[in-house]
Amino acid sequence: MEILTNLHKKILTVFSSLHDADSFCFTGGTALSAFFLNHRRSEDLDFFTSTGELISPFSYTLESALRNENLKVEKVRGFSSFTELFVSSSNESTVIHIALDAPFRLENTITSDEFPRLRIDSLKDISTNKLLALFGRANFKDFVDVYFIVQNHYTRKELAEFAKQKDPGFDLYWLGIAFERMENFAGSTPEMHLLVRPCTMQKLKEFFRDWRKEIIGEIRGDKQ
Repeated sequence: MEILTNLHKKILTVFSSLHDADSFCFTGGTALSAFFLNHRRSEDLDFFTSTGELISPFSYTLESALRNENLKVEKVRGFSSFTELFVSSSNESTVIHIALDAPFRLENTITSDEFPRLRIDSLKDISTNKLLALFGRANFKDFVDVYFIVQNHYTRKELAEFAKQKDPGFDLYWLGIAFERMENFAGSTPEMHLLVRPCTMQKLKEFFRDWRKEIIGEIRGDKQ
């Protein structure tokens, strides 16, 4: 199934044509699904840069370029380190996030044939960021993404090691606490309808319960 909508593709084409576009990389859940997992539909387009002073001027340039393509653009939030834009066409809408990120990366960015000038975060970096996002905010989509990452690419232990490399504050104990949030989601959670690949709420809950037990075992083992 096609993950990127026509509006997504138009925005990515415009974005990658702009001066300084190579200072940003496409990342987050939409990039993960579109270029690596093909597991869920996603709305937001996330772009990170390590050059904070570019965010505001580049955002203005992007707004203008998108309007020239007959798209409606509304700036929802605009700060020196973060910009959020709501973009719509006659029949679609999406949200763009442009944010400051640490320059450290586990692997080099990649490109695609469809968007040759667009820098895309590596699978390893997006996957690591997803576990760190779950660690920090525990949104349902982060649980879904991490589940499919572990099912298809990296082991739990590998993903945790990547997170430690990228964020010295990452801690297994608090990750286990974050996993408890999975129990709060019901089977009727709207995001379940965005799944492209099959998965049940029961499978998700069992997966994170098991991982949490594994973490508890590791922590107890370290203390013995």
